[in-house]
Amino acid sequence: MLNTSILEEPPTRHIFSPLDAEGQGPVCSTPISSQLSSLDYICKKYEVAAIIIGSRKIQSYYRTITYCITNLQSLSAQDMMIKNMSFKVGQTLTIVGVPKSDATNFAVNIGSSEQEIGLHFNARFNAHGDENTVVCNSYLGGKWCEELREGGFPFQLGEEFKINVEFTPEEFLVTLSDGSNIHFPNRAGAEKYQFLSFEGEARIRSVEIK
Repeated sequence: MLNTSILEEPPTRHIFSPLDAEGQGPVCSTPISSQLSSLDYICKKYEVAAIIIGSRKIQSYYRTITYCITNLQSLSAQDMMIKNMSFKVGQTLTIVGVPKSDATNFAVNIGSSEQEIGLHFNARFNAHGDENTVVCNSYLGGKWCEELREGGFPFQLGEEFKINVEFTPEEFLVTLSDGSNIHFPNRAGAEKYQFLSFEGEARIRSVEIK
């Protein structure tokens, strides 16, 4: 049976309990931000060293990898950053979210740090001179690389989306909700990325790596 005890802290802190004796993962129950009601769910065993939400840090103690943000009212995209994760060649990252009703764009960044982004995925409803367009790019060596516009645009304001990112040595294979694909080269050549962040006007409901 899972240990459902929670570390007692003031409500402004975000605390995850350690793995239980059987290594099944903690049960979490704490408010995450003013945008969320309390969450109460079981995190399967996965490896996260730190999650940053706004200016606050969630220190966690897992040993394996699913970021169970499931069953929340969701996090605002600009408030979410995950550091020291482990997204390796052969794994798939799945993101579920909802664009806000007045969204102009939202973005997903996968890289080794905030300064080295292997994949910048930007869904643009009406931003930067683009309408209903997905733009992918990399930010390496202090500058943006060549943009890639490929695939469909299944995103609708206020409606749930799913993005799957399959990581191979050569590329990120992005599959969108309508089944369309984007083949984006692994320009940095890394076999593991440790950084994930979100920008723009979307609410992120779940993030999973498996």
